[in-house]
Amino acid sequence: MKILKQILFTFAAVAGLSLAVSAQKGGGQQRPPKEKPPVIKPGDKPKNPPKDDRPKKPGMSYFVALVNENEYSG
Repeated sequence: MKILKQILFTFAAVAGLSLAVSAQKGGGQQRPPKEKPPVIKPGDKPKNPPKDDRPKKPGMSYFVALVNENEYSG
C-alpha cells in the first residue's frame, strides 16, 4: 500500500508540474511587435566630428624609490 501511495503521488506531481509548465508556455498573450530602429539618412550625419584637443591621460604610471641604505642602517 505504501508503494502504491508513492506511485500515485509521483504521478500526481508530474502531472501537476506538466500542467503548470504548459500553462506558462502558451499564456494566450501575444507579444507586442518589435519597434523598428529609426532610419538615418546619409545627409543627417556630421561629416567631420569635432576633435578633442585635450591631452590624453596616461593609463598607468610607475613610481621608483631609491633608498640609501647608509641613512637607515643605524
